[in-house]
Amino acid sequence: MDLEFDREAVGVNARKDWRDCEEFGRIGSFLSTIPTASVALSLPVGGNSGVSALRQAAADFVRDMRVVAFEFNDACAVLGAGQESVIGAFDVSEYQSTTGFAQIAKRLGGGQ
Repeated sequence: MDLEFDREAVGVNARKDWRDCEEFGRIGSFLSTIPTASVALSLPVGGNSGVSALRQAAADFVRDMRVVAFEFNDACAVLGAGQESVIGAFDVSEYQSTTGFAQIAKRLGGGQ
């Protein structure tokens, strides 16, 4: 079963002056440059498990926000703010796989 969005049926028109699709793509690309390792300094003594956990949480957050930005990029293209030709093309900037989604869902309690 295929799910298709009929732009004409709902009155959505692409506008050449809208740049939101491109902007979300730029944001998603920028997010990968944020250094999350420096979010916390290692403690001079004792365990650093909390520091490691904070660094990992920051890295996970940035990765997930990158996925969100690319999904917004796709949504803008489909809903009319981007070029109509983008709808049928696979977005090469999108990197999330079914396996990655399953891992996120499992971590959040939604998977098996």
